[in-house]
Amino acid sequence: MKLLFSTFAAALALVSSVPAAAQDTRATASDSEQAVIDPARLAAAVVTVDYLFPLGTYKRMMKGTMDQMMDSIISQSFDRPMAETMKGYGVDDAAIAEMGNASLNDMMLERDPHFKERMQISTKVMTNEMVDLMTAMEPAIRETLANIYARKFTTDQLAEMNAFFATETGSAFARDYMMVFVDPEMMQSMMSFVPEMMQAMPAIMKKVEEATAHLPPLKTGPEAQPPKEDE
Repeated sequence: MKLLFSTFAAALALVSSVPAAAQDTRATASDSEQAVIDPARLAAAVVTVDYLFPLGTYKRMMKGTMDQMMDSIISQSFDRPMAETMKGYGVDDAAIAEMGNASLNDMMLERDPHFKERMQISTKVMTNEMVDLMTAMEPAIRETLANIYARKFTTDQLAEMNAFFATETGSAFARDYMMVFVDPEMMQSMMSFVPEMMQAMPAIMKKVEEATAHLPPLKTGPEAQPPKEDE
């Protein structure tokens, strides 16, 4: 279970590194400053967002790209020798030695001959659902981006950006600004980090356990069930 969690955690970490808006959205202004945005700056920022993050950006980024990326990440993770993967998970050396060069993929294929196909289908379905979900969120994200740009940049700065984006070169840059992060070369570079992430995951989980050691343990069994209404 820990292994599966680590695999998907590593995949999620890589996918999450594709920026939702490629911007640092941490608040730098006070609450009162955030409450008031100059209308002229906001209007200019809306134009900027139309260039850099038009509606349909998430679909363009994710459709046919993210599912392939996830397939590759999972394939790389599951094709690693079990002995190498299980180091750091509390498995004794003798048990690790018995694993030899067998991979998790080998083990799963013994139990389910259609394991690879099942994983590919599952990944595709989940990615398609994520595309729909992220597309539905785009209007709110675009509005937030416009607010952020309006606070970070002056009207003159935004006007200069928009003037550049209106040129042939600026338009080409804006059109593919976000797509750079899902370029096959970028995806390959990101996927090369999977082995290191998998190797680091046990130590990360150990730190999580240490950081939460002061909390009461999770309830299990009947005690974990919510009380019935008539109780």
